[in-house]
Parts: sequence; C-alpha cells; structure tokens
Amino acid sequence: MRGFVALSRAPGRQTGRQEPDPRVLACLDAPGGIRTEIDENGWVAVAADRADEAVPPLSGAFTVPLGRMARTRQGDVSPETLGGMIERREDLAALLPPFAALHRGGPGEPLAVAGDWLGFHQMFWWQGDGVAAVSTSARALAELAGEGLDARGLGVLGLVGWQIGDTTPFRSVRAIPPGAVAVLRGGEVTLERYPSDAAAPAPEQPPALDDAVAEMADILRAWQTGYMEDHPDTVIQLTGGHDSRILLAAVPDKLKAGMRALTLGEPSAPDVVIAARLAARYGMKHEVYRTDLQTDPTPERAWELTLQAARELECQASPLALAPLLVAEGALEQGHRLGGLGGEVARGFYYAGQAGAANTSAELVHRLARWRLFSNEAVEADAVDPEFLATARGETLAMLEGFFPAGDWLRATDDFYLWHRMHRWAGSHGTVAAVKRHYVNPMFDQRFVQLALAVAPDDKRDSLLLGRLMTRLDPGLAAIPLDSGLTPARLAHRTFGTRLAAKSVTARKAVRKVRQRVAGGRRPQLGAGGMSQLVLTHWRAHPEVVAGLRDLPQVRRDWLDGVLAGTRTAEPTTVAFLVNLLVASGKDHP
Repeated sequence: MRGFVALSRAPGRQTGRQEPDPRVLACLDAPGGIRTEIDENGWVAVAADRADEAVPPLSGAFTVPLGRMARTRQGDVSPETLGGMIERREDLAALLPPFAALHRGGPGEPLAVAGDWLGFHQMFWWQGDGVAAVSTSARALAELAGEGLDARGLGVLGLVGWQIGDTTPFRSVRAIPPGAVAVLRGGEVTLERYPSDAAAPAPEQPPALDDAVAEMADILRAWQTGYMEDHPDTVIQLTGGHDSRILLAAVPDKLKAGMRALTLGEPSAPDVVIAARLAARYGMKHEVYRTDLQTDPTPERAWELTLQAARELECQASPLALAPLLVAEGALEQGHRLGGLGGEVARGFYYAGQAGAANTSAELVHRLARWRLFSNEAVEADAVDPEFLATARGETLAMLEGFFPAGDWLRATDDFYLWHRMHRWAGSHGTVAAVKRHYVNPMFDQRFVQLALAVAPDDKRDSLLLGRLMTRLDPGLAAIPLDSGLTPARLAHRTFGTRLAAKSVTARKAVRKVRQRVAGGRRPQLGAGGMSQLVLTHWRAHPEVVAGLRDLPQVRRDWLDGVLAGTRTAEPTTVAFLVNLLVASGKDHP
C-alpha cells in the first residue's frame, strides 16, 4: 500500500471536512486507485500502489499493511496476526523496520496506526480544534490543516538537509515518533508508546566485546537463514563496504551458491570490482546495473523526476538524492532486497575527531553541528534571506541541544544518529523503498541495535566491533579488503598497525572535511550533482516553473534571477532545498 489519510471529528462537530478533499487525496499518489469510507465520525482513505493491489473494505474490522514487509525473526506475519499485535501492543518491537499498518477492530472503534520501533517508516499526525488526522503524507495533512509552512521545520531543512525530532516543513504537522501507535478517536489523536529494548538506557557496565559479537552474529545468522529459506529469490545489494558484506557473511554457505547480488556502478568502480570478487567466491549470480551505459534523462524529465522525488519524500530530505535512484529502480526488479544501511551505530563513524572522555555540553553539540550536520547539505547563504538563515541557525542549535542526552558524549552521539539521522533521514528514503519492494535489513533488529548501543564506544572506534563481527561470521570474507583498503580481519584486532591504517583513512577524510569547510562547499549525495545540473538547465529554459519561488520570503530574488539568467550557479544542496520549498508551498504547478 502506498499511503492513507484518516480523519476523526468530535461528536457533533462540523468542521467543513466531512469528506475527503480531492487536493488531499491527490497527495497519496495512488496509481491503483483509492478506497474511502465515510461515516458520521470522520473518514478514511487508503491508496493502492498497483492496479492489481486489493484494498480491503474499510467499513468494519480491517488491518492494512502500509509497506511490503511485516516480519519477525520467526517469519512473515499475516495481516490477521498483525491486527492482534496492534491491539495488544505486545511484540510490535519484534517487527523489523520499516513497518507500518493501519488497523480497526470493528465498526465504530478507534483507528490505530502502528509504526516500527525505530519510527523508520515515516508517518505523520495533525491535531486541530475538535478534529484530528493521521497520514503517510505530511502534505495531505498540511492541506487539511491549511496553516501553511513551518519556519522552524524549513530552517532545519535548510541547514541539515533533512528533518530532526518530529519537525516537518508544515505548521502543526508532526512526525509520529518511534515505537508508537497513533490512535484516532473523537476528534483527537493520541500517541501511545510501546516498549522497545533498543530505547532502554545503556547498561552501566558495557558487555564484553566478544560476548556482544557472538550474540550479534547469532541474530544475523537467524535472520538471514530464515529469510533466504522463505524467499530464495532475494537479491542482496552488494557493495565494497562493510555493512552489505556483513549481511552476506551471515548467509549460510549452502544458501550463498546461486544467490543473486546486485551492484550499481561502472565496471571499474570499487563497489563493482569488490562485489564481483565476492560473488565469484561463492558462485553467486552477480548483476551489475551499469551506470556508465545509462542515457541521462532530458532536463525536462529530470525536473519531473525531481518533483516526484520531493513528493514521495514528503519534502523531508533531498529529492536530488532520490531522483537518480528512481531512474535506476525503474529498470530493476522490485522484489525482495537485502540492504546494508544501518551499521552506523555499530561502527561509530561519527566518533572521528570527537573527545573520547567527555560529557555532553552545548559546546560539543555546536561543534558537531558546524563540523558535520551543517556542512554537507546546507543551503547556500547567498540564496536565502539572511534573517531566515540566522533564525534557523539559532532555533536548530537550540533543538539539537535538547536531542543529545546528558552524560557520556560518544553515547549521546550514538543516540542522536539512531533516533534522528536513522529515524528521519534514512527513514524518509527507506519508506519510499518499503512501499515498492520488500526492503530487508536485519541490522535493524532491535536486539542487534541494543547490543551495538551497549558496547563501549572505544570498542566501536576504527571498526573494531564490525571487524570482529565479520571475522566471526566468515573469516574468509573478513580477509578481503574493503573499498577503503582496510581489511576487516585486521580491524578485528587493535594493533599498532591497524590503528595506524585506520587513522590514515580517518585523516584523509578529515582533510577533505577541512577543505570542504574552508572552501564553503557542500557534499551532495551520490548522483545529485548531475541531476542538479539538468534541473538548472530546465529552469533556465522554462523559468516559469520556479516563478513561485519569487513570492516566498525565504528566497532572495536577486540571487534567483542570477541563477535563471546563467550569471551564477547553484549548488545541488541549494537546488534540493528550493525544490522542497516549491513543493511544500504548493507552488510546483505554474
């Protein structure tokens, strides 16, 4: 299912929203049609992503999965079983993210919307006066609310490039938090949290590294064995990095032979070269999507894809990062796909340059914001109103200070990267994937993440934890260098040589970061640069498509005029922000 909108009114309340507005339903992007049910208490509308996808009747009891997958370590979960899990709230945390479902126990009963323990599958809520609504579309709720844009959410988007906490670009529209069931009844929405082990505080005494590695390996083996046996046609998206190789290592050797692997890139790219070597080792079927053989879309098509990406992301993250993937995925099979995104909290890549024995402070939060959060995807200062940017910086820094728990600083960064970066940034992109295919990542198992969080930060530095995990799962794979040149088997043991090699890689990254900051440059995501140039070409040929930006107070008109005239250019991160702003404001239709 692609999405839904549900609205509830207080008894006897007349709100002017007695039935779904076509503008609201248009936000659901429903190629398979929309089923609606209207009664005296409100209405619900559920969209089908495909013409052959059946939406159950919505007048009685029903359970509607909102993504392709609902699974625990024990196996796939049927809608009937899901309904009971949602009503009891028990075992919901055992479902692998991304997961979401819509449930009603019977006629007249409250509507419950359950999300996964990480809040990875993005959903949103809005509370008005005697009326409330929940949806997979923040834009749909913005249409219902009619309150316009949210300056704070736009500020976060302009500086970070994605949302944090529960912010959205729309006033009064908020993201449903991790591990929650949103219950809609009597014109009110209630967020009811369910227990999650991953959300528990880290133990005072961290587990022994080898004990944690042994349990984490067992978890991944259980997931991979069960999933591959149930779905032997599963494709693993294999790269030259650590995370996807760990997932491959957890597949039993007997199931690796003949397994399908997919890599995106040109033949000489490290990802393709290393993935081909790994596939040959086990007799896997390696499929390469040759990016060098693909014809670039026309500027007009690039603009259409970028707008589509902004809408599918609900203006929560960069559409220029998603648009190239929409091109690729349009040529790829949308079935069962293993992906490795999610190892961040197990390797603590963000520890680089951070003090190892410090407590959380405003100074450390601000330093991390300047060094990482505001440096990669921020809008160019020249493109936006200075007052907007100054206010955004102050408000976003204040928000960030509240998101880093007191105590150990490195554990606080773990907390932020899991509950904000993974929840909101990765989740925005992952939700798009989850409604198109079975998006499977066993490293989102809540116990696996809990163990990764519990391990002492020093045991995660320089990929010690992941190197040891890889070695335990498959020593042969661990002996093959990664795309960084580092070898997992060597990283598994902290010696002078491995420290020196890891520090060398970290130093090279730090030098690039320093150069980036000195030059005032941004780091657009893969493929965003080429798509941005095509979009700019279309803007200059058809300036009417962005005429709506001239009416928005956040944008400097003289800067925009210079870009359209070709006398100045725009960085991909700025183009991404402007596209989101155009779509969020509803000015994307000239």
